[in-house]
Amino acid sequence: MPIIAALIEANGWVLRLDVTGSLGDFASYTLDPDGTPRLTLASSHPGFIKSGGQAVAGTIARSLVGTKPLRRPIPAVGPITPVIDETDLGGGVIRVRIALSEHVYATDTDVTLAVLAGWRAGESAATGIRVTNASTTVAPIPIMRWVLLPYGVTTGPFTVALFVASHHPVGFEPVAGVKFTATDGTTTKTVWTTQLSTDASYGDGLRCYTATIDPATATALTAGLLRIDAEVHPWLGVVRTTDPAGTRSVATLRSDGASVAAEAPFVIGHDPAGTRYNGHFAFVDSINGTTTAAAAMVQPSLAAARAVAPAARPRTITTALAAMALVNRTLPAANGQAAQVRSADGFQIVLAAGIHTTGTTGIITGLGNPEIPVRISGDPADSNPRARCIVQTSGQITLRVSRSHWSRLRIEIGSTVLCSMPLIFVDDCEFVGKAGQEANSASPFSAAPAAGQWGIGMVRSRYWRTGSSLSAGSTRLGLLRACETARPVGTVLVAVKNRVIPPLEDGFTTPWTNPNFGAWPAPTFAGQVEDIIIAFNDLRSSRGRICNEYLLPAALAGTPNPSLRRMTLLGNVVERIGTHPEPLYGFGEDSSATMSYNIIEANSFIGERSNTFYSDPLPATLGEAGTLANQAFCNRIAGNVFDWLPTKHDQFNDPTTAALRGGGSATGYRPHMTEAWSMLYGVGHEANVDLRRVGGTDDWRLEYHGRYSVSGAAAAPLDPHYSDDRSAMGSGSGGGNYRPLAISPVAARAVRGNGDTDADGQTRRVPFAAGAFQTVAVALVPSGARCASRVAPAALIPATVLLPETPRHGVSGSAMLGWSGPLAPTSGRFGHTVAAPSLSTFVLLAPDTAALPHRAAASQLGLAIALAPATASLLFVGTATALIQTRLATIDPDAGRMALSAAAPLLLAVALDGGVLV
Repeated sequence: MPIIAALIEANGWVLRLDVTGSLGDFASYTLDPDGTPRLTLASSHPGFIKSGGQAVAGTIARSLVGTKPLRRPIPAVGPITPVIDETDLGGGVIRVRIALSEHVYATDTDVTLAVLAGWRAGESAATGIRVTNASTTVAPIPIMRWVLLPYGVTTGPFTVALFVASHHPVGFEPVAGVKFTATDGTTTKTVWTTQLSTDASYGDGLRCYTATIDPATATALTAGLLRIDAEVHPWLGVVRTTDPAGTRSVATLRSDGASVAAEAPFVIGHDPAGTRYNGHFAFVDSINGTTTAAAAMVQPSLAAARAVAPAARPRTITTALAAMALVNRTLPAANGQAAQVRSADGFQIVLAAGIHTTGTTGIITGLGNPEIPVRISGDPADSNPRARCIVQTSGQITLRVSRSHWSRLRIEIGSTVLCSMPLIFVDDCEFVGKAGQEANSASPFSAAPAAGQWGIGMVRSRYWRTGSSLSAGSTRLGLLRACETARPVGTVLVAVKNRVIPPLEDGFTTPWTNPNFGAWPAPTFAGQVEDIIIAFNDLRSSRGRICNEYLLPAALAGTPNPSLRRMTLLGNVVERIGTHPEPLYGFGEDSSATMSYNIIEANSFIGERSNTFYSDPLPATLGEAGTLANQAFCNRIAGNVFDWLPTKHDQFNDPTTAALRGGGSATGYRPHMTEAWSMLYGVGHEANVDLRRVGGTDDWRLEYHGRYSVSGAAAAPLDPHYSDDRSAMGSGSGGGNYRPLAISPVAARAVRGNGDTDADGQTRRVPFAAGAFQTVAVALVPSGARCASRVAPAALIPATVLLPETPRHGVSGSAMLGWSGPLAPTSGRFGHTVAAPSLSTFVLLAPDTAALPHRAAASQLGLAIALAPATASLLFVGTATALIQTRLATIDPDAGRMALSAAAPLLLAVALDGGVLV
């Protein structure tokens, strides 16, 4: 019964086979995608490889596997019993449709199929079967965004940083390389990078593609605005660039740096002599200063501005700006930008310790800063400017400038807006409610960006203890990085390395209502355009949805429905507490959408369901009940831990549809809803864990969860074995520790990803744990050896990760412990010599009735797990008064022995949170 024809269907993920034989059923197929795959597809695809420190054109060999035969859609009136999608073509030929593990793209070539014997009942092995590629799916392009605030000033070499994710990472590298170019419009400099590195700009340890550009090497770049572009070279697919026109135009640099488009340049001010954007300072003295502006208030250095007599200093921010207007500086034309009269570009206003307001001093019309923000900062000489240099809202006035940069300040929010302008930057500030006005809801800033631009960028700041939020009005955040917030932040393009402040820590007792989600606080990271990046955020103690679905209109996206495209959720730890009824997110739920080229990877979604790429739009008419359908294709869902991963399609008995049909409660099935079936069949999924701890039902589960994935069931949910579950599924108090123990089903599951560190910055090694955190690191040492901090005893065996899925944890005849897993030196501290006042947990792993094989006559295998405070000494086997007994159930005494050469027990030290015992 040979295969006589093979074809990739237009959707790119269905393999259609014509086989001689008779109709069968699901039991006729044994594809074994998670063991030894019996149906393997090979192809070639153009892309890039590394060579000589650059990325050069190359070809990637792809290998996909068949996962499961498709079923037919559920009839509108049921029953929901699955029926295999086989068709009798006559003449002894049947046609079957098989789901593939990934998409085949229109540009894949040399597609061939190999099958092992028994892939279908009675079938023999075959290789080299030619497959017709009719896929119309376009290969994905990298997802990218700049992760630094633009329009800064540099006098020499400067750093650029680009966050990149792709659908086809190799190892821990998203792409083959990134080429950065910097130009002043005439001269261009180029720097390559072919690996991830740490961007130290904001102290958050973000891993991304960074480079240092020296504008003074060879032919120097001219002072003025510089355009920096990136060309991202994927392993598979075509280059994506921030200069799609290919002209490196500098004509619009004054606005390009705040573009909402991912394909836009980074812009920085180059001032090697310190004379274009530097050299204008004012020192604001809110106690002794005057509100009568004078040009002499502005000095060429901060020291000179501080030396102005106290009574002659500006009293307010507006007084300082009025003084700058009196200076009447002209910014010369440069690098494609016209001259600016009455320029305030780069003007630095430094606030002395004390309480400040914007002030009411009138400012001469014509003051402007179209290139570099006015920088308003706390006194760098002060011991704690974020606490002692205070700006209070006191009535919004016109500051006459179009962009500002606020840094090292405490901003107290009252009932009015601090300032309104198109572009606002914030760095190292703390926002709180003004005394007596904490419940007011006015935002501190009202950004009014032009069409196609974002208005606020915020880094290294804290926003809490106030009734206001950053989501008011038309505010659009371009970058939120390394911040802490207890309030929603509204629309944001890039949110990386942020932390949600839990309610108890916030201490704000006045109820705050989110108009979309109700519960307080409800941090909503979302965007109104494509290429949204939400990565490595600590979203523990969340009480609502963490991400909203903002769709680009179909006409702009060029898709049949409004588009959710290239959204990236990567490396986030999400913990739901409370009883809020909404899922953590709901993509495609109650909407009409085309959801394509998104990446959901390495997240821990804890305490609530994650409604992913549904096909569940709400029909309003009987006609819509049979036509509305969502699309979902070419999405990467990899290395996540879900408490429940439901997805609704044709098998969901929709009550709205049933009511419109008027045929009874069981007439809500929707056989037309198959365009999102790539989600249903786990196409592009790998290494996920669906614990199934939420929902109490097995409805709406995936037909196939993806390679290397595992799913629990409603009657038998999986235990994640977290270090400390404080979600709604645990204690409910929030702020849990979700680093999994070695026996967790999430351990050692993933083999590739878009990041080489976990949410705590721990280095990943293949295989690595699903979710945001790596498995607890362990070290095995003799019980007589002391595990001391700052000391690495010779007896220490390198840390390892235990693999629970393999029964062979030892090698017979060996004197060493044969723990499966990658070996690497342990990091951090393995205990101290001070006695512990108490122990959280003390676990002894010892043989039960099924004796663990030893070489010696030891009565037990003394492996102790001590969870103790960081100041505690490690306790040995005989010191604990109460032990929790367990046994290593995965030991196979016939296949592999846990061989010990001596009777001395061994101590198992467990390192949590960077190697410190807790």
